[in-house]
Amino acid sequence: MPITARSSFCMLALPVLLALAPASRAGSASWSATRVSPAISRGGADVAVEYFPADASARPAGSATISRVHASTSYSSRDIVQTRLCWNGTARCVPLKGSAINTNAFNGLSADKPMYLVHVAQDSGPLPAPVFVQGSVIVWFTSAAPHSP
Repeated sequence: MPITARSSFCMLALPVLLALAPASRAGSASWSATRVSPAISRGGADVAVEYFPADASARPAGSATISRVHASTSYSSRDIVQTRLCWNGTARCVPLKGSAINTNAFNGLSADKPMYLVHVAQDSGPLPAPVFVQGSVIVWFTSAAPHSP
């Protein structure tokens, strides 16, 4: 999947645009993170990358719940890398179909837990060259409404 200048710009601009999009409900907010995986040098082995806001002020409160998640990936290699998006570890996951996903699969789960992109090269054994996957995750969440007496 060769990365062109246009697709690179789109991959970098999408998380920013989506994070700045107005929330559709009161109390809605989002966080986003972009990271590059460590080198994937063997096929068949999972490489998990954690996504969570580095800035403590962007982290959701413990009572916040997920309302939607977007994830996207890009890499430059002839090797095929499949990715799944996971919540709070690598057990509860959904596969990306192609290079992106918009999902409600994690709705209602705690938004103060990390998301993971888990990559696996489909070839077995050593790869001809290491593969680095750039991933972006955006989590929209709803804060609990304050109770009024």
